[in-house]
Amino acid sequence: MRGTDLLDPESAVYVEAVASRLRGVLGEDLIGVYLHGSGALGDFTPERSDVDVLAVSSRALYAEEKRRIAEDLKESALPCPAVGLELHVVLSGALREPSVAPRFELRVTTDKSKGTERVIDGQGQAGDPDLLMHFAVVRERGRVLTGPRPSGIFPRIPRAWLVSAFIGELQWAEQHASPTYQVLNACRAWRYLEDGVLCSKLEGAVWAKDRVTDPSVIEAAIRHRRGLTKVNPSRRKAEDPLREVLRHLEEARSAAL
Repeated sequence: MRGTDLLDPESAVYVEAVASRLRGVLGEDLIGVYLHGSGALGDFTPERSDVDVLAVSSRALYAEEKRRIAEDLKESALPCPAVGLELHVVLSGALREPSVAPRFELRVTTDKSKGTERVIDGQGQAGDPDLLMHFAVVRERGRVLTGPRPSGIFPRIPRAWLVSAFIGELQWAEQHASPTYQVLNACRAWRYLEDGVLCSKLEGAVWAKDRVTDPSVIEAAIRHRRGLTKVNPSRRKAEDPLREVLRHLEEARSAAL
C-alpha cells in the first residue's frame, strides 16, 4: 500500500513533499521517512488532524542541515493542508538502543490555526517520551514514504513502557485536553490494555462503546470527532472513563514492577 493511501489528495501531496525535501537535504544518509498518527491509523481529518512524520538518519545532522530542514518545512515555504506538521528526525542508533525517552536530532512543529512554528534542536536535550509511542505505532502500522519496512528497523517496545506512556498521556489529558480528547484517548488506552492493539482514538472509541453499560459519553465524543456536532461531551462525564482507565493502567504498571 502507498504510504499516503489513507490521506486526502491534498494532504498526500504535502506529505510526499515533506519526504522529498528531507531527501534533498540528507541525501543517501536519510534511511527512511514514515507517516504515523492519524494519517497511518485511518482517523485523519484535515480540519482536526496533524500530519505526523518520523524520519530516520544514519548520522548526526549538521547545524546547517537542521536550519535548512526547518526553513524548507515552515508554513510559508510549504503550507500544510491539515492542522499542522509534527516532524521528528531521529538517528538509527536511537532505534537500536530504545529508551523511555528516546533522543532526537530535530523536532519541527507547525500550527496553521495559531500561526505558530517551533523548532527544537535535539542536541543537549534529555529526549522525548512521546517518541516511545511514535516508535511503537510506526513499527505496527506506520506508512512508508521512503525507506525499508518499519518492522525491520523500529524496535519492539516493551508493554510495560507503553503502559507507562499511556498513563502519562491520560494524566496530561486530564489537565489540558478537551473532553472529546479525554474520552477517545482513554478508549484507545483501554483497548491496548485489553487486547495489546495500538489503534487510533476513534477506533478505540468504536471498540469501547459496545463494552460499557452506558455508552452515551463515548458516542458523544465520536460524533464530535467526526464533525457531526460542535458540542463536546460534558467535562464531568468525560472524567469518569478517563479516571477508570487510568486506574486500570496504574494497576497494570504496579503488577509489572
